Amino acid sequence: MLMVEHDVSSIVSSTQAYYDGPADEIYRTIWGDNLHLGVPCSDECSHPEAMEHANEIMAGAVHLEADTRVLDLGCGYGSTARYLAANFGCPVTGTNISEKELDLARERASEAGLTHLLTFEYEDFHRLAYPEGSYDVVWSQEAFLHAADRNAVLSECRRVLKPNGSLIFTDILVCRDTPAEDRERIYDRVKSPDMWDMEDYRSALSRLYLPVTRVEDWSQHVARSYGWVRDRLRENREALLARIGADTIDRTLEALSFWVKSANAGYIGWAMFVAKKPV
Repeated sequence: MLMVEHDVSSIVSSTQAYYDGPADEIYRTIWGDNLHLGVPCSDECSHPEAMEHANEIMAGAVHLEADTRVLDLGCGYGSTARYLAANFGCPVTGTNISEKELDLARERASEAGLTHLLTFEYEDFHRLAYPEGSYDVVWSQEAFLHAADRNAVLSECRRVLKPNGSLIFTDILVCRDTPAEDRERIYDRVKSPDMWDMEDYRSALSRLYLPVTRVEDWSQHVARSYGWVRDRLRENREALLARIGADTIDRTLEALSFWVKSANAGYIGWAMFVAKKPV
């Protein structure tokens, strides 16, 4: 148990350093406030529009109204939390392990006049501080890939959900038949210890008695999303040089290109899952 706790702590620290380090400069410059993949609404749809479309699809998959309490795990800069609060009037607690991202999330909430609905807190999703049955909806987007113990994270999601509450999340997947060498290169870009495929999630949710009510395979959009990020990084190379240096930029470009290649090869996927906590 001590070794497991040590491993979790080490991975959480590594992930925090990743997001509070050069990645913060890249994400703010390239992605903006919304740090997610996108589902295009048409062939001409821009990536920012595709990200918003993904939020719309997810919001339509769960019940949201003014008294719906939402917990957003791995909230990034708070863009999705603001979207939910602004469009549905629901209170959202956004959690993160990146202090830089939390600071900007709070700043943006104030600018949007949504501080009465939004709370942003440091939380490790392996061990949440919230009481059992605190939330109607637990929401997450492309965050669980950083977990040291994904089963523990999903168990915590179940614990803090009210009976009949909904768990909705998206995650980046690595298919089981991905060659070991490619798998390690995929993990290295985001400093992840391991990444699951769709069946891993189905099995874990079943073991936790969280019946899956909806799954959407969005793998076809992964290469498009990361291709956009890679191209934007190339365009902004000169602007970022003084802040993070050429080596970091070039390593990131190489890693993003490998992710695009891996997605096109069918090794990297992306899916949305919706599950219900039984009454």
